[in-house]
Amino acid sequence: MNKSKFLVLMGFLLCLGFAGCNKNGEKVTIKTNQPEEVQAHYAKITGTIKSLDKNINELWAYGYCLGEEPNPDMSHMVACVYKTNYDHPDVSLPRPFEYMLVGLEQETEYHFRAFAFLDQNSVVFGKDISFTTPAE
Repeated sequence: MNKSKFLVLMGFLLCLGFAGCNKNGEKVTIKTNQPEEVQAHYAKITGTIKSLDKNINELWAYGYCLGEEPNPDMSHMVACVYKTNYDHPDVSLPRPFEYMLVGLEQETEYHFRAFAFLDQNSVVFGKDISFTTPAE
């Protein structure tokens, strides 16, 4: 198992059973945006980390989960950006981020949602968004 897959698996296992919180007790607000450039075999998905209740150092990683069923979870993660420098954070808020999905099947409905890992080993998901790839 390569190092990145191992880190993803460990992050997922640490996050099971925990939930993040936001304005009403939650620690992060993350938004899943509508997809862009949806074609038969690719689409660009975007999200935004809107806020953290204390500071940016709480953010450990962020990315997307993708599946053909609603509300894909961490077992369906397709992209993850790890923050590596906690003394000089590499993100500012709000933090938009995007990912180009490739190799999609035509005429297929997909669901995706943005996520954020916090250093308290919790994960927060954005809203589930769906799109359907067109025929070629």
